[in-house]
This record gives sequence, structure tokens and C-alpha cells, in this order.
Amino acid sequence: MLTADSIFTQRVKSLSVQDIKFSACMNTMNKMKKKMGHLPKLSEGVGTVQAGVARIIELQEEGYSYIRP
Repeated sequence: MLTADSIFTQRVKSLSVQDIKFSACMNTMNKMKKKMGHLPKLSEGVGTVQAGVARIIELQEEGYSYIRP
């Protein structure tokens, strides 16, 4: 969803300029690198965090809520 070749690229870019932050998990990115031979290119406006699950916990401690789809 956060990669440059995703069908959601324009949506992610549009939301990122509205102060919505997107973070890709480097643990996941490194697993993708093993399969693909290179790190995937992320969409414009997407940052990275070392561990996505740790970032979710940090945000919950700051008062954010996690909603599962």
C-alpha cells in the first residue's frame, strides 16, 4: 500500500500533504528486500520506523487508538 507502484500512491501522497503521516516498517521492508533483491521504493511522503508494532504501541501511549479493519 505504501510502495511507489501501489494503486494507492496518489491517495497516500494527497493525505501526506494534509499532515497525515505514513510509516513503513523496516522489519517488513527488509523481508521484502530478501524476496525482491532490493528495498521497495516507497511513495512520496512515506517515512520509515524500525519496528511498526513498536510505533503503534508508542502512539497508543500518546493517546491514539488502534482500529483493526
